[in-house]
Formats: sequence, structure tokens, C-alpha cells
Amino acid sequence: MENQLYSYEEVCSLIQDKGMIMTMMRDEDLNKLCQFGSRGSILNVNTLLFNRYQIHANEKDYNAIKRMAESEGLAIVIRENEKDEVEDAISGYEEIESKAILFIKNGNRVLQLNDTDKSLPHEIVFFTNDNLDLVLECLCENDSYKPKPKSTSPVVKVVKPVEPELTDDEIKEIFAEGCEVNHKTYGHGLVKTVLNGKLTVEFDDSVEKILSAKICIKNKLLSVV
Repeated sequence: MENQLYSYEEVCSLIQDKGMIMTMMRDEDLNKLCQFGSRGSILNVNTLLFNRYQIHANEKDYNAIKRMAESEGLAIVIRENEKDEVEDAISGYEEIESKAILFIKNGNRVLQLNDTDKSLPHEIVFFTNDNLDLVLECLCENDSYKPKPKSTSPVVKVVKPVEPELTDDEIKEIFAEGCEVNHKTYGHGLVKTVLNGKLTVEFDDSVEKILSAKICIKNKLLSVV
């Protein structure tokens, strides 16, 4: 047989590339499984022993994939009710590397897959990598298999009000040149000049300081005596 199906590792890489949530695991028979989302449908990728992919599907995925397969002319419904008959039908399509996608409603019960979650009642079987790509694209539409977007709180930018600059004339109305002032740190002084928003104050002991008028007024550091 020339049908070269993807390995389990290659299938997992494909699923990850599509940005889907997936859990890798094995069942009691050591089949290699990929479960989508949280307890979603399961893809069985035992391609070392079989030339098939098999999905244990929930109702939503079964119906979605069936609609997709019907639109592509690939859907075949297996209507046999006995386990041996169903397995014979699957083997027949597998031997010829069929391009069909087989749908077995309630196949979990028919095939007696006791270790499979009963919330996944249906079986879907297909035999080509092309069909795997179609099925994965269909499953991508299931929002529960996608990572939830991180909630981002709106960024609130706090804009401090801009205080208007004081002109030298406005400063002189508060601290006139030649007036006596008292500074909280430097003590008693005399305003000598007001220039470019700055106060030149001569304090006792002839110590001169250049002070920002804006800061002195805002923080009430300087008062007229």
C-alpha cells in the first residue's frame, strides 16, 4: 500500500500549528490519542498498525464534520448495527485507501469501545492525509478548542493637569522685589530679584538662594513677612 499517513508526532504538530488546544495521551490498548479542548472529541492516530484515522466524536463535531464531508461529496454513513459488520465495512474502505469519510452514528456503542468517554458516542473514520486536513479545519471552527483570549483591562492613562506658568509680573504681585519673606527652611530673607520664574532671595548672614517661584507658591514654602 502506498498510502503514507502522518505519524502521531506529525499529527500533533499539525494540530498545534492550527492553534488548537490538545491533550496527548494513550488508552489501555496504547493507541495514541489527541483530545481536543477540555473533554472534547478524540482523534486516534495509530497509523503504525492501521491505515486510518478515527475520531470518537461528540454530537457537535459529528454533525459539523458530516456537513463538511457531504458538501465535499465524501460522506458515507455506515448503517450496519453489528460490530463485526461495521469492522468489515471499515476494513473494506481501508484496503482500497478510500477517499471517503465514514460516519457511524452511536459507533461507540456498536464497536463496544468501553474505555471511550460516553459523551463521545459517534465514530468517524477516514483514510487519507487530505481528509485529515479537512477534518482539522472543520474542528478549528469549534470555539471550545481554541485558547481563550486573555482579558485585557483598558489602560487608563492618568493625565495630570498642567499648571499654567506664572509670568514675572504675576510673581511680583505676590513677592515684590525688596519685600521681606520667611522661608520654612532658610528663615528670614529679602527678595532681591524676580526673573524668568525664579526668585533670588538673600537670607540672613548674606546667604543667597535662587528659588523656583512656582514651587514656593505651590508648596507654601515662602511667605511675605
